[in-house]
Amino acid sequence: MNRLTVIIPTKTASNLTACVRAIREHDDPGINIIVVDDGLPPNWYEPHVTKIMAGEKPFTFARNVNIGIRAAGDDDVILLNDDALLETPAGFSSMQRDIRSTSFGMLAPETNRVRQAWPHTIPFVCVLIPRRVIEIVGLLDERFAGEIDGEMVYGGEDDDYCYRVRQAGFHLGIFRECFVDHKTLPSTFRPHGGGLPINATRKRFFEIHGFEMGTR
Repeated sequence: MNRLTVIIPTKTASNLTACVRAIREHDDPGINIIVVDDGLPPNWYEPHVTKIMAGEKPFTFARNVNIGIRAAGDDDVILLNDDALLETPAGFSSMQRDIRSTSFGMLAPETNRVRQAWPHTIPFVCVLIPRRVIEIVGLLDERFAGEIDGEMVYGGEDDDYCYRVRQAGFHLGIFRECFVDHKTLPSTFRPHGGGLPINATRKRFFEIHGFEMGTR
């Protein structure tokens, strides 16, 4: 049976401390937590973190998450934003048990902020990916970065990965028995504090797949 590792890319100590403590307060103490550091204070310390990995600059979500996935070895992984707080007792452990006996390739919990567009795609605020799926589909695509026509490419790696998972014959799902609060803490992933233009992201997706993001 695979163990479970939660991967949290972050640069904000206050968010990370709250995020980690929510996991430790609500779930199995055997769950590993890998932090991918995008600029934490030099003396930051949290005793409940299993491992801290140095992120790469300039920050891209996919690249730093992949650092964590590699460091997790053979574990199943949960990709978790640092502004997402687990609120359900044994929520992550329950997601892992459920996905073992189904044809699902990814599961996301209920959340109170991001629109869940399941069954075609689920946002990577919090998502469980079993190791068996990673071995078939691979890592996140790190090409969702940089700029196109002066606009930053932001996001898109979740749409890309969901498409690849479905192409590999797996289903996506929302696990209703787990809830993650994505409204209380401020976002540290969106550099302007809110929604961003996604024209460049759509162009990058089209470059890679040859069709418009969200149409298949």
